[in-house]
Amino acid sequence: MTAKFNPDRTAAVERWLDKELASGDVSFTSTEIDGDITLDNQATFYMKKSPGFLNIKLDKEKNSAAVYQQVRAVCEGINEVVR
Repeated sequence: MTAKFNPDRTAAVERWLDKELASGDVSFTSTEIDGDITLDNQATFYMKKSPGFLNIKLDKEKNSAAVYQQVRAVCEGINEVVR
């Protein structure tokens, strides 16, 4: 998923990512990211995030079906957040 959006919506996207994906010490707020992320639930994906831009790549073969569905739902939710 790749999303380009108004940089003013970046904080809303970060809050959504924190709500849906963050756990433990992980937070997506006020950060620029360009690398692989592994969450507590063993979800592994690539993320590139900067103001007004978000790219998430998930390898279905390296993740469970549940993780795929979770990340897919997060991506679909981002479409609503950036509108």
